[in-house]
Amino acid sequence: MHAIRGSATEEGPVARAVNWLSVAVKNSPANAVKQAIANAQAGEYDQQEVAKRLQSYIEDNKVVVFSWTACPFCKKAKALLKDVGADFTAVELDLMGSEGSALRAELGKLTQRTSMPNIFIRGQGVGGCNDGPGVMTLHNKGELVPLLHAAGAL
Repeated sequence: MHAIRGSATEEGPVARAVNWLSVAVKNSPANAVKQAIANAQAGEYDQQEVAKRLQSYIEDNKVVVFSWTACPFCKKAKALLKDVGADFTAVELDLMGSEGSALRAELGKLTQRTSMPNIFIRGQGVGGCNDGPGVMTLHNKGELVPLLHAAGAL
């Protein structure tokens, strides 16, 4: 894959702007609104049970990608992981009905991020595709493959 100059697939001005915007939203009152929306979409659920299930996904998989099937950033992140040969589990929240909505709400509480994808490598949150730092940013810095090796995912 070749990076297009200035695109979000390299550490250029667009990637830096995307990351800056993600950090700004995460630290803004808008994040609380996004979490409130995720909570409302989830409705009533057993928070302890769902939090336990979420932790299980994170701890029981070398790499886990919480995703929405139609999300372009999710597709891009999963394609990158496939391209480098990573063994990962994709949890498609939009295909899980109310359980997926509850998991998204708990993910937001855990990571302060309700957007997808939300990716964990060896139990550590690495953000999404381009943000937090994100798998694309890690890859472009040469840090993704070593992380995946250390996790036993390659």
